[in-house]
Amino acid sequence: MSKLTIIARKVHRWLAYLVFAQITLWVLGGLIFATIPFESVIKGGDSVRPPAPPTIAAAQLHKIADYIATDESLIWLSNHQSSLGPVAKIAGPTDMHWLRLDTGQLATSASKETITQFAQSLYIGEGKHADTRHITSVEPRFLGLVDELYGRSDVWQVAFDDTLGTRLYFDSAAGVYLTVRNDFWVLYDAMWRLHIMDYTAGEDFNNLLLRVATPITLLFVLSGLVLTWTSARRWLLRRRSI
Repeated sequence: MSKLTIIARKVHRWLAYLVFAQITLWVLGGLIFATIPFESVIKGGDSVRPPAPPTIAAAQLHKIADYIATDESLIWLSNHQSSLGPVAKIAGPTDMHWLRLDTGQLATSASKETITQFAQSLYIGEGKHADTRHITSVEPRFLGLVDELYGRSDVWQVAFDDTLGTRLYFDSAAGVYLTVRNDFWVLYDAMWRLHIMDYTAGEDFNNLLLRVATPITLLFVLSGLVLTWTSARRWLLRRRSI
């Protein structure tokens, strides 16, 4: 056995103890990313049809202009369909409001009934309405990793009993649709964080753990290639001697 083979075997064995779990997570994560449809399942394309922005009439434009005129720091950002009807998103220096375009007044509190009805009009899946609840505090992370609202609270959640476990989220003031989540989204997000080794925000591709793990794993692969080459070479030599 050559000195190179002895060194490669030792390096490969000890590195295997360090990187085996992470390599398994990388492979498993890649399998999940490749097999679960992203747009239709993870993004909820088969479960919800987000509302289109409403068409704004001239009278409604006047309501927006009149409200903005009350404070020069206010900015009209966009229009949305909500559980209360069409609303305008109005932002100030430190906060944001929803202006109802039917009344010209600020939306302050959408009801559970209107939220549920609006959610059912957006839902296109095969399940039935299971529950509507008001979330007032940040909920515990799934597996200690996944917060499907990214720290947001004071929202309405409308759940449906389909196979995906679909959950629609709405702003509590006007009932504006925010996003859709399901059990597969949670699994995907958890595996993504494990895949890139960012266990906080799940967005840092250049974190310290990944920068350390990647060259160690590369060394593990290279030592494995050396062992493969030496084993193949010995096998060929034995074949020739027969």
